[in-house]
Amino acid sequence: MPTQPVERLGGLLQEFGVIEAEDLARAEKLSSFSGLPFGKCLTLLELITDNDLKAILECQSLLRENIFDRAVLAKAIKKVSAEHVGVMEALSALGVRARTTRRTRLGELLADAGAVSARQLEVALRAADFSALPLGRILSSFDALEPALVDFALDIQRKVRLGEMTREQGVALIKQANSEMSIKMSAGGGHFALGEILTFSRLLSSQQIDAALEASKSKQQLLGEYLVENGMITDETLTAALCVQNLVGAHLLTIDAACDLLSSVSKFKTVPAQSYEGITFQDFLKTSGYLSNAKLRAVMTKLSSDPNQTLDGFKQSMANTAVLRGLLVDCYPDDTSLINAGAVLFQLVQADKITLNQALLTFAFRQNGVSMQ
Repeated sequence: MPTQPVERLGGLLQEFGVIEAEDLARAEKLSSFSGLPFGKCLTLLELITDNDLKAILECQSLLRENIFDRAVLAKAIKKVSAEHVGVMEALSALGVRARTTRRTRLGELLADAGAVSARQLEVALRAADFSALPLGRILSSFDALEPALVDFALDIQRKVRLGEMTREQGVALIKQANSEMSIKMSAGGGHFALGEILTFSRLLSSQQIDAALEASKSKQQLLGEYLVENGMITDETLTAALCVQNLVGAHLLTIDAACDLLSSVSKFKTVPAQSYEGITFQDFLKTSGYLSNAKLRAVMTKLSSDPNQTLDGFKQSMANTAVLRGLLVDCYPDDTSLINAGAVLFQLVQADKITLNQALLTFAFRQNGVSMQ
């Protein structure tokens, strides 16, 4: 049975009565201002929970694959949102074939088949959550996982959900296919392996990558997993690299732009969650690399031009998000949307909605003109 196109997430949620038009507009506005994925904005505005978002995205996938009738999934989505249950529970309550959704998420099938480890799945899920890209696309970019295997697993997932085979049979087939496929080092045709992207970005040398590939292979780890574990790159750099690797492969981003973005992310001085207190908007912009010394001098000069300005007032102004945002916009009007995005992201950090490192990573994508929408 062929798959069918599915409306955007916001349209489905509005159609099925989960959110109102004004809520949809609020989430879209936050997404536009901040650069955060639309689904993430729905949870930040507390219109739905993280669990609801995952369940609703799964319903969207089931609808795309014609696994269930549209009317049934509309009821399931309403139940998921109202009762904060999983898709399986919602479908069971409606008396439909919920057994077909039991543990059939792509990541679970690949993990149970031994194609990816729990740690590798965690890395992929983090990148997918940040970028709003499908998990299958993120997994396809893993340098030790053939894209053909991901496509094969997606087909198996659909057949299991349709009841054409059991889950056990599907996992066995994925395991067999994985053992028959050679490890991918570089697929060509526009694909850049993770090591190549990190080398082109001048974050690591080709000698370091070659040594890391050999070491990671002996430990049965993915290259990115090994590099983070050994402190050669940060989690943020790995997440960004996986995202841009997909965008380059899809011809949505040039390799030069990808390298610029990774170079920007690599300069972050990431901060533990317990160290966020006392960080100002100025600190955020400095850490992101946007507020250079030249920009800071321009802002300070403009602020000092007021003859009534006192030293205490000067310090307070520089520490005030709204004031600093206004000064930067006055000095650099062409950067207005970027500055506003930074202010929104910083406010979300202050409200404990996202971590500082998540905000920095999102700002880096926005600063480099890369959209995850």
